[in-house]
Amino acid sequence: MNKFVKIGLIGFVFLFFSCGKNEEGIITLKIGKVTEIKLGETAENTQKGLSLRVDGINDSRCPKGAQCVWEGSAYVEFHLTTEKEKYNFTLETHPYHQNDTVIEGIKYELIDVLPYPDLNKKQPVKKVKVLVE
Repeated sequence: MNKFVKIGLIGFVFLFFSCGKNEEGIITLKIGKVTEIKLGETAENTQKGLSLRVDGINDSRCPKGAQCVWEGSAYVEFHLTTEKEKYNFTLETHPYHQNDTVIEGIKYELIDVLPYPDLNKKQPVKKVKVLVE
């Protein structure tokens, strides 16, 4: 194999496996940007002294391929640790319910829960997109 192809493959593999996590495998909680966190994982922002964990996901959205009376919603349980306190809160995806909260002057907004349910596919582990501002 060509030397440049090998270097490119090694670089791609390194980039692929390092996205979103630092060298210790900790997810970085970005302020002002969307962060993806899987169920049971924790994202940290060491500069602000924040740690945000996804403790639970209850997804009752109407799956693709189904006919439902109501569109449903996904509820996400979070555990937040700040330098001052520990908080537990729930946010959800339905536009008429609480999808954001402000704690100690920082806004946490649930953007999405992925993947969207599908009757014809086995669902992998859910991940949450959250915006912290």
